[in-house]
Amino acid sequence: MQKENISILTTADEFYSSLFDDLRKVEESALIQMYCIEEGGIGDKFKQILIKLARRKVAVQLMYDSFGSFFTSARYFDEMESAGVSIIEYHPVNPRKTRAPFSVHRLFRRNHRKLIILDKSTYYIGGMNIGERFLDWEDIMIRGRGAPVNDLIASFQKVWGKKPVKPKTRFKEMAKGAIHVCDGRPKYQNYPIKRLYISAIKKSRSRVWIAQAYFIPRRKLIKAMIHASKRGVDVRVIVPDSSDVKLVDLASWPALKRLLNNGVTIRRHIGPMLHSKFAVIDDHWLTVGTANLDSMSLYWNLELNLVIRDPVIVEKMARIFTRYEQTCRTMDRNEPVERPLLTQLLGRLLYYYSWVL
Repeated sequence: MQKENISILTTADEFYSSLFDDLRKVEESALIQMYCIEEGGIGDKFKQILIKLARRKVAVQLMYDSFGSFFTSARYFDEMESAGVSIIEYHPVNPRKTRAPFSVHRLFRRNHRKLIILDKSTYYIGGMNIGERFLDWEDIMIRGRGAPVNDLIASFQKVWGKKPVKPKTRFKEMAKGAIHVCDGRPKYQNYPIKRLYISAIKKSRSRVWIAQAYFIPRRKLIKAMIHASKRGVDVRVIVPDSSDVKLVDLASWPALKRLLNNGVTIRRHIGPMLHSKFAVIDDHWLTVGTANLDSMSLYWNLELNLVIRDPVIVEKMARIFTRYEQTCRTMDRNEPVERPLLTQLLGRLLYYYSWVL
């Protein structure tokens, strides 16, 4: 992997500007998976660019998640489809839009990916959706070329074509190469992103720095972090001080309490919504992508993470982490038990049912 082939975009303005410039230059194909696309402003500009591409006979495939884009009108997508954009609404929430019988799996399994592949060479992957609402959020998007693009294309087409796949996430291979794709398809791969995190944390020697938008880790992940801390590893977690999903904030408290009581540093990001999803481990290992450390991402959703073993890129992400820390407050270990008793009980109840949050 050549270092110059990876760019880290840290603002929505950077992402939209880079993406729209790249889209205008597309000659053959654009493959897009997006959890949330919102109308107006940025969303309308995105739509018009895709319409122009389709009219130039570029093969445009767009998959959006029905729940994530629930409030976006059918007309918005119809306009693109009429112009020649191929569109799939992933697991429609409205039962009238599908012939499939109702199932809990279809309802809760969402396509949470934010993946764009242009002309089979340039790719974007990370936490950023399409919409004006996300302009002020703290988030990460990776723009890259080269090494993993074929794996990303294969991952896209597997979902587009609904073809079952066998497990391909081999952690021994990930330990050797510079960059790999961790394809988070829980149904087929035995929860690969959860296994990825636990494996890396268990092998950590100096640091485990995690930034997460929605942080509700379960027992095995908590245990791995605590054991790392007790080995003398610098384990830090940054979460939003107040996220856009208040139930998640409440549900996270039992896990935060246990981590605080066992030497893990927890910092809460104050200011714009923190939506990043990455971990820096030691000086040579990084994962970044679409997956949160909650049950929905690790056990239900379609997710996609990159694993990068390039010290230069890892150090850049470590500097982003320390920049986040400058606008954080550090949690006191007594903070969880100082909350009202009813709030503590509600947090425990929500943590128990966090598999649907």
